Amino acid sequence: MKKHILLLVALVFSAITWTQAQTELDFKLVNNTGVDFYAVYLTETTTKNWGKDILPEDIVKNGDTVDIKFKYVDDETLCTWDLRLTYDRSEEEYIYINEIDLCEVSILTLYIDKKGNYAFKVE
Repeated sequence: MKKHILLLVALVFSAITWTQAQTELDFKLVNNTGVDFYAVYLTETTTKNWGKDILPEDIVKNGDTVDIKFKYVDDETLCTWDLRLTYDRSEEEYIYINEIDLCEVSILTLYIDKKGNYAFKVE
């Protein structure tokens, strides 16, 4: 009986771990800013550890749409993330977009608003 209980506990733990590992916050990134982007980074809003570039291609040209595949492992689903996009190869020139709810985003469109500032629209 103890072996069956231990096996059941192990299976439940494995299923939870697998579910956590499968947390995906994928979205389409549409670049309508007039500039090209060379790198895209995401981080939890509570930290500034940007990690590695998640851009699937070398560059997102103005007018392009790219599929961003973003997975993370955690005990709970985190929805609010910050986005950093670099628009030069040295990565010294960049823009931030703060507090994007990736649980609600399927398409993130970047553009320049009437005041000349970077802005975004969520679909």
